[in-house]
Amino acid sequence: MIGDRTARQLVVLLLALAVAAFGAPGAARAQQLPPTVAAVIDYQRVLREAAAARSIREQIEGRRKAYQEEISKEEQRLHEADKAFAKQRSVLTPEAFAEKRREFEQEVAEVQRLVQERRRALDDVSAEALNEVKKALIEVVTSIADERGFNLVLPSSEVLFFSRRIDVTEEVLAKLDARLPDVRVSQATD
Repeated sequence: MIGDRTARQLVVLLLALAVAAFGAPGAARAQQLPPTVAAVIDYQRVLREAAAARSIREQIEGRRKAYQEEISKEEQRLHEADKAFAKQRSVLTPEAFAEKRREFEQEVAEVQRLVQERRRALDDVSAEALNEVKKALIEVVTSIADERGFNLVLPSSEVLFFSRRIDVTEEVLAKLDARLPDVRVSQATD
C-alpha cells in the first residue's frame, strides 16, 4: 500500500504533467484578453464643475432659501403664539391650560414634520436630477472610450499614480457640458 506522502507526491506529479501537456486552465483565456488601455477621470471634479450640476445646485439652493423663509415665518408665528400662551397661563384653569399646551405642541410637531418633508423632498429631486447628470456622464465617458480605444476608465481618486496623458477629465467636462448644459429640477412634492 502506498503511504499518504507518496500518494500526494504522485498526485502533484500527475497534475504537473497534465499542466505541462495541456496548459494551465484559463491560460488560453488569458491569452485572448486584449491589453489594457486605461484612462482616468476626476469624477468628483466633473460632478462639481459640470454646467448641469452647477445648475442643479443653484436651483436646489433657491428652493432651500424659499423653504427656509416659509419655515422662519412659521417659527415666528409659533414664537408669538408661545408668548401669548404664556400670558394666558395665569387666567386659564389648569385643564384649559393643559389643552392649549397640547394644541400648541401639535402645531410645533406639524412644523417639524413640514421641515422634514421639505428636506426629504429637496434631497429626492436633487438626487433625481444628479442621476440624470451621472447617466449622461457615463454615456460621454463610454463615447470617449470608444473613440480613443480605452477599455478601462478609473476614477483618479482610486489610482495611486497615473500619467496626466491618460487623464480625460477636461475632455469629459467639455463634452458633458455640450451634451447636457442644464437639468431642470422637478417640482418637489410638498
